[in-house]
Amino acid sequence: MGACGAGGVILIFVRGWPLVTALTAMVNARVWFCKLVMDEHMDEFCTPESNNSPTWTLLDVIIWKGWPERWGGGPGYLRRFKDAWLVHNKLYIKAAAAKYSLPIELLAGVCWIEVGGDPNIVDRIGFEVRTFDRLGNVSSVLTNPPAKTSFGWVSIQLRTAAITLGMNPDEMDSSQFRSLANCIEIDVYNIDIAAKHIRMLADYDHFSTIGIEEARIIGARYNRGTSWSLDEIKKDMSYGNFIVNSWRHLNQLMM
Repeated sequence: MGACGAGGVILIFVRGWPLVTALTAMVNARVWFCKLVMDEHMDEFCTPESNNSPTWTLLDVIIWKGWPERWGGGPGYLRRFKDAWLVHNKLYIKAAAAKYSLPIELLAGVCWIEVGGDPNIVDRIGFEVRTFDRLGNVSSVLTNPPAKTSFGWVSIQLRTAAITLGMNPDEMDSSQFRSLANCIEIDVYNIDIAAKHIRMLADYDHFSTIGIEEARIIGARYNRGTSWSLDEIKKDMSYGNFIVNSWRHLNQLMM
């Protein structure tokens, strides 16, 4: 890998090819791949309403992971993106929180933690690999079930999303999972289903109201699931603790 300046623009080369060219090719491949696997029956689960949220691409990952903070990269780059995503979607976050009787900061906190990281194409490729792995001899399967693939800005497993919608994931085929995944990748729908799932987690522990301590537990359950007892959840509430410790900042983002 090398770099050179050209008229004030830094060009980075990978194996002799400019990085911009490589990224453009990868984006074009992503568009083609998504069109290939898009299920035309998306309206089985949702309508394609979108808030046109800021996108998180491979280039963003490179800046986050490879650029030093003094150049605007590093952890600060990811934090700024998360903040911007929440501000961009604050009306939908507030509406979903009201719809499911949740503290705005709790839903906003889950969104903040989950947004960014791996680009959506990584989830899509993972799902297709897992689906393909099950076309042959089931006894030789090496990957997790496709239903355990997480999708969306606010990451949620397909299996969890299906249960949240009142469906039986064990009775769904790969085409239905693709349709559901397509919906979860739409920002507005993604926020709503995440909020609905958080409401279910609150009801799971029979919380009649949600204060700070309840938010810690619900946040931990979003990360760890319902297979753990309440006592076990309380042994590791780092996810929920982060939300509570960020409460004031989250409140300011939603103003």
